[in-house]
Amino acid sequence: MSRRSLKVITGLVAVIVVAYGGASWYAGRLAQQSIESWVAQANQEIQAEWTSNDPRPVLRIDDYRRGLFASQVRYVFEFRDDGGSTQTLSLEDDLRHGPWPLAAVKAGFWRPLAAFSQVRPLPGGPWQPWFDALPGGTAPWEADSRVGFDGHIASVWRFVPVHAADKSLDFSGGTLTVDHDSRDRRTVLSGHMDSLDVLAPDSGARVQLQGLEFDSQTTRSGDADLQSRQRIRLNQARFLSPESGEVLFRQPSFGMEAARTGSLLDSRVQYDLGQVRVGSQDMGTMQLKASVEQLDIVALRPLILALEQIQANRGDDSAPLSAQDEQRLRILMMPVLASSPRVSLDTLNWTTPQGRTEIRAQAQFRPAGDDAPQDLGGLIEQGIGQVSAHLLLSKPMLLQVLRQSQTGGNPDVAIALFSMMFDQYAGRLERQGLVSQKDGQVLADVRYADGRMTVNGTEMTPAAFAGRVDSALGMGN
Repeated sequence: MSRRSLKVITGLVAVIVVAYGGASWYAGRLAQQSIESWVAQANQEIQAEWTSNDPRPVLRIDDYRRGLFASQVRYVFEFRDDGGSTQTLSLEDDLRHGPWPLAAVKAGFWRPLAAFSQVRPLPGGPWQPWFDALPGGTAPWEADSRVGFDGHIASVWRFVPVHAADKSLDFSGGTLTVDHDSRDRRTVLSGHMDSLDVLAPDSGARVQLQGLEFDSQTTRSGDADLQSRQRIRLNQARFLSPESGEVLFRQPSFGMEAARTGSLLDSRVQYDLGQVRVGSQDMGTMQLKASVEQLDIVALRPLILALEQIQANRGDDSAPLSAQDEQRLRILMMPVLASSPRVSLDTLNWTTPQGRTEIRAQAQFRPAGDDAPQDLGGLIEQGIGQVSAHLLLSKPMLLQVLRQSQTGGNPDVAIALFSMMFDQYAGRLERQGLVSQKDGQVLADVRYADGRMTVNGTEMTPAAFAGRVDSALGMGN
């Protein structure tokens, strides 16, 4: 090879190195800007959703050392625990700049990236016991993230197995994947773990979870608008306590859907507890569905804070509200009613082989007019558009549940006493027209709107309804 050729090659290599160094420096600057923006956005969202009087959690960048090809970042997350003490969680990020971070190439990712992030927790704080349970200071989890030049982020979180020597913690390990697309502002999460067994040393209570699956998707538009859904599924959840024994849920699940437009929230939640066993007794299946519509969460937040403050200052729960507190709550209640929110218990369903018990209820509120009453109770009464409730009770089911719950003595005596009282009060309520009975079931439908009650198809005033209830349940009858 001639000297001229060698000089040309050397010059090309130098140009490539300089060009790559410049590209890496530029990628590092973009990464820092993105990280600072993410942290600021996270704190804004925490502040927007925080409804407690306690100081809100804060995420901050404790140290950022940016180099040419890599940066070292330390994050700190501070929050107040249930005991009122400030807790700190620290993270470190080994951030490799693009366009081809060596760590990403080694992991098999050849596409150009703005950065490749490797985040690890630091010892100390609430997760120090996890470090103590692992050999050689191994971190309990690690997260690798690929950051594209278009803002797309793909992360994989790996949680290592933990087996504490004192049996207080046994964790199979698990994974969590995060995919964030900044163009349509969509974030998708999914996770899995095989098992988790945690013992509370103070109480001796133990929680055992098996086969957990989690998935979530959130899409944002504008500053506050979003659509979100989450779902958690388990093969089994077991709770053991020295006082109450064992409670087992087979294939329970939780789901939630939410849509927010401005300050208004529509949300639905569903709990399926699956097959429930208490000790050796089969308690059937349980399901709860609830929803809210047109709820102004911006207006609701100061009302919740005021209720917390008043409750903390009262001391005696039975003491009446002061005139000042009533007026304060009245002022804060007005904007909550303005959006005409609806709150619904769509179903609370408990089913066993012996029968089914179900409760449904709904409350529709309306804005208070300019002539709204000055007292809080009058405002609430005017703000109720309508309230309805449906009740179905299965006597054979309740008797069987009572029999299964008896742990000593003669269960037949308790069953006979409960059956007699059930028939007595159900008969009184039926004679007053408040319930109907059919095939061992007690049914009731109640609706209130515009100062009138409709009970099982019969209209009456609220005073008449209260009188019938008093007559049916009064001890003098």
